[in-house]
Amino acid sequence: MSESITIPAHIENGSLHLDAPLPPNVERVEVLLHLKTGAGAPTGLDLIAFLDALPPGKRSKAELDAQLDAERNSWPD
Repeated sequence: MSESITIPAHIENGSLHLDAPLPPNVERVEVLLHLKTGAGAPTGLDLIAFLDALPPGKRSKAELDAQLDAERNSWPD
């Protein structure tokens, strides 16, 4: 099992800058982002409200399924 460490970083002009050097034995790097919440940051509830506000569709489930089946059947094996 590999060990994980946290190195503080900051964003400057859209680029990520580490606040400490990387140790010499780094195998891989993973970046974890913490998004701001509040104004301007959409949430899952915003998406649900948007979808609920859309007008109802004009095609039946059978029509949609037929279109999907036709598309899938056109794919090469």
